[in-house]
Amino acid sequence: MLLAPLLTALVCFSTSIANGGSGCPMLQATGVPCPACGATRAFVLFAHGDVGGAMRFNWSWLVIWFVIVGAMATAAWRLWQQRTALPTWARRFGGWLQTHPAAVVVLPFALLIGPWLVALANLSAIR
Repeated sequence: MLLAPLLTALVCFSTSIANGGSGCPMLQATGVPCPACGATRAFVLFAHGDVGGAMRFNWSWLVIWFVIVGAMATAAWRLWQQRTALPTWARRFGGWLQTHPAAVVVLPFALLIGPWLVALANLSAIR
């Protein structure tokens, strides 16, 4: 049971994953990348300090990751100040989502268009 996290860490922290071929089944089957194509290699290269190498792959996921980490840090800071974790505009957006349930289905697809376009633009590096 402890072997799986160890093997995962070895694979994730090895730069050889960035030099290998694409492991994306969608890309191999159809020739069209998925929105996450190149994300793993971008994270591995970024973790090793190779920012330029990370930018060759799907760098949009790095941006998304930084936005999520920033939002979590902001929420933690607001809670530490004994305020609500979400600002007023975010609570209003949550209320809007409750009254527009179709947006809950459409919004994730709309948010994946950016990473997918980056994957298409960087297809030569991803392959």
